[in-house]
Amino acid sequence: MEEPRFIKEGYSFIGDDEQWHIKSNSPDWAKKEFDEFFKMVNPKPDKDGKITRYENTTSNSACMPF
Repeated sequence: MEEPRFIKEGYSFIGDDEQWHIKSNSPDWAKKEFDEFFKMVNPKPDKDGKITRYENTTSNSACMPF
């Protein structure tokens, strides 16, 4: 997995709580990318207990429930 742009450009940081955070003055694209990235790496189950993982493929995006 490639390092996300929001990290490369310095819009995120690890806080005193040892968790990743996005800087409040970050552009909207960085905030959106931050949210999407952490949904992907730390998925939460839906009401049925299933986790859906989205992957990029060479031709299109795929959705795979687990």
